[in-house]
Amino acid sequence: MNIIFQYLKYDQYFIISAFILLFTFIIYFLKIDEKIKIKFYYYLFLIAIFSNFIFSIFLGYNLYLLWKDHPLSKYLVQNKDYFFGYIYFHFFRDLIFRLIGILIVIFLMIFLNFAFKRDIFYDEEKILIPFLSLLFRFPYNALFIVLGFVFLSLGILIFNLSKSERFSFKNYWIFLALILFLLQPFFLSNYEFLKYTP
Repeated sequence: MNIIFQYLKYDQYFIISAFILLFTFIIYFLKIDEKIKIKFYYYLFLIAIFSNFIFSIFLGYNLYLLWKDHPLSKYLVQNKDYFFGYIYFHFFRDLIFRLIGILIVIFLMIFLNFAFKRDIFYDEEKILIPFLSLLFRFPYNALFIVLGFVFLSLGILIFNLSKSERFSFKNYWIFLALILFLLQPFFLSNYEFLKYTP
């Protein structure tokens, strides 16, 4: 139980992300058509966003219930600018920055395709990479993306593949996500810059 609290200390969506990652692994190992897998990943992506949003609303509403009848905090609830600012800062800011991070990832993928003058990503990767980055808080998700893209870029450069060939890490993104997901307490407790959020 202490281990769970250790993760929740850094990520309020940890339990949701853990279940989403588990289902992603189940789908990954299913022997089904790749197009069907991609659809499953897409739906899990939407479910993850929706679940995080609903959970943020739940946390905000629960705080409202705790504060509204308290002799002191009820005045904070009445100050709507302060209250909604507090709700955003503590319960929605992380989700907003995760979504912004996803957009950055998508633009980065487009840039890499442009830089290498070809589509270097498989269809499965095009949904998996942004999807898996959602499972990490900002800016820890940058570590996942940077490591993945560094390995991918190095692989392309080292093997010096022709335009007719493709080098892909599509079979490793999900394992990289699992490793970094499990190592969150270690990285976030030892590297302060990974906990910074604007």
